[in-house]
Amino acid sequence: MVSPTSEEDTRKVQTAVIGQAESDWPVFLPYDHDDFDTFMRGRTRHDFYCGVLLGGCGKKLTPKRYTGKKCHYAHRPPVHCRRTETGEASADHLYIGQALRRWLLRQGYQDADITYLDPGSVHGGAVEVRFGQGRSRLIRVQLARLSLREWQETRERLADRHTHVHWAYGPYCGLSHNEVDAAGHAIRISCRTQGDTREVYVGAQYPDNSLGWSTLTECRLSNEGVVTPSLDAEPPASSTPVPAPTSVAFPLAPGTIAFTAATELPASHTDPDGTAVRLYEADLQPLGSAAVRARITLPHAHPAPSPHQLHIIYSSAHLLPLTEATPSGPDWLIRADGASPLPQQTDSRWPDLRPASPRPESPPATPATTEPATSAPRPLPLGEAETIRVFRSRLGIVARARGLINWETLISHAGAAPGDVTPDERVRLLIEVDHPRADGKPVLSALVKPAHAPAAPAPYFTNVLAGLGWRSGLSEAKVTEIWERERKTAYVLAESTPARQQPSVRPPEPKAGTAHVLNEARLAARLREHLELVAKGHGIIKWTSLLRKQGISPSTLTDQDRVRLLAAVDSSYVPGRRLLSALVKADGQPPGPAPFFGDVLRELGWKPDAVTPTVEAVWRAAVYRAHARGTQAVPVARSASAERPTEEERVHWGKLGTTKRAVVVAVRRALIDAAQRQVCVGWHTLAAAAGLKPSDLSAKARESILVTVDSPATYGVLLSSLVVASEHTPVPYFDAILKRLGRPYGLRPIELGRLRKTEQARVFTAYRAAAHSAEAPKERA
Repeated sequence: MVSPTSEEDTRKVQTAVIGQAESDWPVFLPYDHDDFDTFMRGRTRHDFYCGVLLGGCGKKLTPKRYTGKKCHYAHRPPVHCRRTETGEASADHLYIGQALRRWLLRQGYQDADITYLDPGSVHGGAVEVRFGQGRSRLIRVQLARLSLREWQETRERLADRHTHVHWAYGPYCGLSHNEVDAAGHAIRISCRTQGDTREVYVGAQYPDNSLGWSTLTECRLSNEGVVTPSLDAEPPASSTPVPAPTSVAFPLAPGTIAFTAATELPASHTDPDGTAVRLYEADLQPLGSAAVRARITLPHAHPAPSPHQLHIIYSSAHLLPLTEATPSGPDWLIRADGASPLPQQTDSRWPDLRPASPRPESPPATPATTEPATSAPRPLPLGEAETIRVFRSRLGIVARARGLINWETLISHAGAAPGDVTPDERVRLLIEVDHPRADGKPVLSALVKPAHAPAAPAPYFTNVLAGLGWRSGLSEAKVTEIWERERKTAYVLAESTPARQQPSVRPPEPKAGTAHVLNEARLAARLREHLELVAKGHGIIKWTSLLRKQGISPSTLTDQDRVRLLAAVDSSYVPGRRLLSALVKADGQPPGPAPFFGDVLRELGWKPDAVTPTVEAVWRAAVYRAHARGTQAVPVARSASAERPTEEERVHWGKLGTTKRAVVVAVRRALIDAAQRQVCVGWHTLAAAAGLKPSDLSAKARESILVTVDSPATYGVLLSSLVVASEHTPVPYFDAILKRLGRPYGLRPIELGRLRKTEQARVFTAYRAAAHSAEAPKERA
């Protein structure tokens, strides 16, 4: 194998991204020419980009094969790229982010959100991964160097805004020793080249500087953070004697144990490490085993598991024998970090668990030795998953109309009668509509009110809030306050988002083990927008053409990717609903449905019936319905800007398939998110938030968008001050923005820089205070 050599020409790089320039899907080009041939199988020379998240120019790269020197990517002339990190480690921040996403998915967390801070900087900046209920937990991987003061300030800021913050350190940041001093050990993270990829390794560093490495897949997650195999084992010997363990605890694999009928025991308890926990007794069943009565501990702040739901232990857990067990009582205790309710009442993996349906006037609970009740509510006509999708869609329509809806009307949209659903099932369904909770996401259940009653919280709204994580027993005044706030938030969010961008269900999560690291939600939205235009023109489009319209090479996506993306475009199958995926065909196919349309239908949940017994029947009806709706105007948001767009601007936005107002709304939301995270952003982030590429927006268009964002300025501060050019410098038109906003302008560069820093500090202060005040009502018990 040819050993890598240093090359001065920064046009020659070792890493790229695929899919599109804004992708966070990294690829490493092997050095050796034999490995090059293996790497290129199934790929073309047009699939690679100098990614903006690599600090690159976003232009295409060409893989070059050599026998006398290392293989590498090369820019296509003319070259104007300022990318500084070009070696094999230059995409490590992306490899780490995607590895953590896949790892958290296996730990049971499907809502991980990844942020790359200062990508393209030396050693990759930092990676932040938010996950858990309300994305309240955070893994921060610090790759670039920080001063001790910056590190301490960042720790304090993140700790104020998250329930758990877990730090990991790259090989060059120089802070792991400080973490060892603060916490007793530090989690180190590193990447190693293995074939045509970079494998992520994790190690635990101890006070004696010993460090044992393992792959990320061998680690587990606890409330204390990433736990490596060496941390699970006995720590290395030190001058401080380690007490011998006092009990036996067997680790349990996440996702293998479910329980129901949980009853909290009155006494307070603490774990051996001193952590306060709550103790429950429940019916429990491991996979492939019989159900038993056992005890479970959960963190004190964890929401109490409903005894009338099926719960699964997705977190790390340990099995301990109960030393105080009685002959008639449970023999085992499970110490768990968390559990999540399942949306369904039964699960074939745990056939012996049957949650009892509560009844208002039921007799006192039977002893634990009797069989749990097996009565279940009447099946919903559309099934539970589709009913929840219908609820979300209908409540989105109600929010856009700034209205309310009673339960009887809402359930009728799902083809059911009020009597088909028990009061407790109603609460559970509404909880699922709003699950999982997240900052800035309104509780749509606040739009459901009692029939023949004035606008007010429904009597069961308190139970819905408890199921979403609010503490139980809230006062009536507090419930009304939350109801008012969530209702208004739903209205504002619905008005600021074009209707066609509000899917009735979240897009599918990426599956573990596959390289689906493109933002699938954004890509599905862009495909949906383009198919709306195809429908308007009464046309059909080839899959390859549809992808190329988005700047994506078809060779980068598999057949399974195609089915999943088209299913995300249509969200679900309901008879009579438009299916835009019917307008997509394969290259060179005869007239009729595409060969993959049947797979898309099955992914959507379609089953043959009397009206549409075959795939072709569904396709014909879907094409007719799409074209019939296509004759109407595409439902894009109307411009509400104070400035009437010129004919030239209208043509420009029309070519991009959007409107200026829609872009302004997306940019404003992205800047607010940056303000809440206390970071600055570039136009690659803002353009991606609007579903565009940075090259779609001229400097004049960017200036106009930012002026509209700050007209008027929210909290009296300028969000536009957070927008930076390369190397964290002000955008060249910041002075023009100040002039158009009536602020002092015409400043010298040094004065302009000071003003921008001052405005940034004011933005961070305003949104930190706003975030704290918004979080106050959500404090958990």
